[in-house]
Amino acid sequence: MSSKARRVWSIPWGYRESLVIVLAVAVGGLVAQLLIGPRPGDWPSWPTNLYILAVIVILAAATKLSRWSRFLSFFYSLPLAVALMGAIGFLALVMGLVPQLALGTAPPESLWGRLGLFQVTSSWPFSFLYLLTLVALGATVFRWPRKKWAAFLNHLGLWLLLSAAGLGAGDRERGVMRVREGALEWRAMTSKGVKELDLAIRLDDFILEEYPARLALVDAHSGQALPMEKDSLAFSIDPSLTLSLSPSHLGSSLASGRIGDYFVEVLQFFSKAAPMGEGKFIRAIYQGSVQAALVRAKNSLSGESFEGWLTPGNSTFPPNPLRLGKSNQILAMVRPEPRLFVSKVKIYTKQGQEIESTILVNHPLRAGSWLIYQYDYDTAAGQASSWSGFELTRDPWLDLAYVGFILWGLGCLGLVLRNAKGKSS
Repeated sequence: MSSKARRVWSIPWGYRESLVIVLAVAVGGLVAQLLIGPRPGDWPSWPTNLYILAVIVILAAATKLSRWSRFLSFFYSLPLAVALMGAIGFLALVMGLVPQLALGTAPPESLWGRLGLFQVTSSWPFSFLYLLTLVALGATVFRWPRKKWAAFLNHLGLWLLLSAAGLGAGDRERGVMRVREGALEWRAMTSKGVKELDLAIRLDDFILEEYPARLALVDAHSGQALPMEKDSLAFSIDPSLTLSLSPSHLGSSLASGRIGDYFVEVLQFFSKAAPMGEGKFIRAIYQGSVQAALVRAKNSLSGESFEGWLTPGNSTFPPNPLRLGKSNQILAMVRPEPRLFVSKVKIYTKQGQEIESTILVNHPLRAGSWLIYQYDYDTAAGQASSWSGFELTRDPWLDLAYVGFILWGLGCLGLVLRNAKGKSS
């Protein structure tokens, strides 16, 4: 007994039709890529993205119409979902094989560049497939039985998350602002140039804490550290040392180590110091001060001993190394690395808010819809830096993405609990 083969394009559509439609959408994207060129990085933005989202919701809701139910059921069918996942998976593979470059940096004359393979997520084929995915997933949400609440929340959360991530990309803003101490700044440098923001930042104080500098043996002619091995930087001064050390410490070693043929001892250390003449340093806590250490270096071969003050220098004071006799070697302090830098600021918003706070690295400050990060400072000046750099980011769709992620997580948890209950029974 033989069954009659189903005709192609007979409703309901299956895997063959789904594959052809997804390929047609991808080819349409390639044609747009060749004719129109690369998709603008900030498209779609407000309010265009809202109009697109509204159209997607209308198309997804239309699948509930009984008159067209057999035809529209294709949008929430398993064959279309499998075909879309295969197409997007292929694009993900292309992203892994072809280097992804920033917009505007791909060579436009190359075939790869014209096809958008250097910026897959900003290409028209990806955009068309992404929009079709939102329609299909939205249709699934509208048609999913509410009694199966776990799967419903799972699909709804994923749809919200994808909508916010893609359609909201054009509304994301990023800028870098440099603010001088005591000054008020409201302009930021963005990818499109200088832009006036709806907030202003006043820098009240910039605080930089540094690790104690390391000691190194350096060739006076080439400036390279000696010996030429990984441990050429012999040791760091103990970071537990306080700002001031009493003269009783003189003659006793605070830290010691071996560099090449020299045994080096740290006799005195100031994390904030200033020169007082004749190569000596005293404790001085003020802007522009520098680390300084009194060291003794003894040559293990000749028995010669050298003693003097070292400082890595900064924008206020020059470096002060220790010359080791008539050799071409000097003992130097390497420029200290920052341990912590903090900005004390006051934020003014257009809504009349005044926010007084501190901004640390990896601890951003929220002001209105903006997140403000500690970005950089004048590294040449170090602790004497007169300005602080901030990175400002804004994503109006971020809250929607968070809601989607929470719903998706609840749906996943519900599915796990349901399966566990089914196995136990």
